[in-house]
Amino acid sequence: MKALGKWSVEHRVTVNLIMVFLIVAGMFTAMNMKREMFPQFSLDMISIAVDYPGASPEDVEEGICIKIEEQLKSLENIKTMYSTAVEGHAGVVLELDAGTDIAAKLNEVRTEIDLIDSFPTLAEDPVVIEIKNNEPAIYVAVYGDVAERTLKQTAEKIRDDLVGFDEISLAELMGVREYEISVEISEENLRNFSPSFDDVVRAVGSGSLELPGGLIKTSGGEFLIRAKGKRYPGAEYEQIPLVTRPDGTVVRLGDVARVVDGFEDLDLQSRFNGQPAAMVVVKRTDSQDTIAISNRVLAYLDNARDDLPKGIRLGYWYNIADMVQERIDLLLKNGTQGIILVFVVLALFLDLGLAFWVASGIPISFTALLCQK
Repeated sequence: MKALGKWSVEHRVTVNLIMVFLIVAGMFTAMNMKREMFPQFSLDMISIAVDYPGASPEDVEEGICIKIEEQLKSLENIKTMYSTAVEGHAGVVLELDAGTDIAAKLNEVRTEIDLIDSFPTLAEDPVVIEIKNNEPAIYVAVYGDVAERTLKQTAEKIRDDLVGFDEISLAELMGVREYEISVEISEENLRNFSPSFDDVVRAVGSGSLELPGGLIKTSGGEFLIRAKGKRYPGAEYEQIPLVTRPDGTVVRLGDVARVVDGFEDLDLQSRFNGQPAAMVVVKRTDSQDTIAISNRVLAYLDNARDDLPKGIRLGYWYNIADMVQERIDLLLKNGTQGIILVFVVLALFLDLGLAFWVASGIPISFTALLCQK
């Protein structure tokens, strides 16, 4: 300790430069560090989801879950595998051993899933993702006494606008139903127009498809053939032909059935301030700042209120940036109190040193006195 004190006295300029460097580095770090409620961490889990519309849980288990389990059971570093089969949906979750390379294992699982060629024909493409704990930063409420479609379309636009900002890369809709086209057929219409119910089902299934048609090789080159017949609005489904009669008349789906372009039949209600609402959840990734996200969202809400459809309003709740800022303020308050206490203690030591110098009558510095001790 004596050597350190003596070196500090003899190299005052160096000590001052080190002190200035530490202060500047600390200020730079404080201004650029990420502000968050909880740190991001890996859950070491992978999710595999497959939609199978209209299938019972038993069919989902047999046609999807068991095949995925059989395909993945030989992979290494899988600690636990469990699957869930519900009506129209299959989910498989893999819990990996600690320290496993998530990115490499994710690619390996996707490759194995792509090798399965025996999924049911009507099953959707599997979705393989890593499960992350991206915490919400703020919830945006889009609410008003308007039609459900208008509410959801407005929420989708707001979500897309928010994701377009540099500070935000992840936003999701919550409290809304998915779009769905339903076909309602009466028995009387089936009798009048002759097609059976199975004929209608086959016509709807084959009337909205996009299928590859192979490859044609010619002297001018190779051409890929693809049949593009995917239908989206309900009005396009109404034009699907069911029966073509000898006289040339065509019975279409719209002649037999009522096509409803609406939402899935799900008991779901979301309300904000007592009115129907759709929520936009803005989440933070591991490289983003919670307070910067919140400030950007609040600024967007202030500018977007004038461009909303009639009857729709915007609000927000659970702004986690407020809690983060409260903790930062508490930290700064405690730090300020600590600095003041340090100055008080130094002042007391300085007073003692001056008092000793005056009482002894010896021109000795307080620093030298410490070095001697």
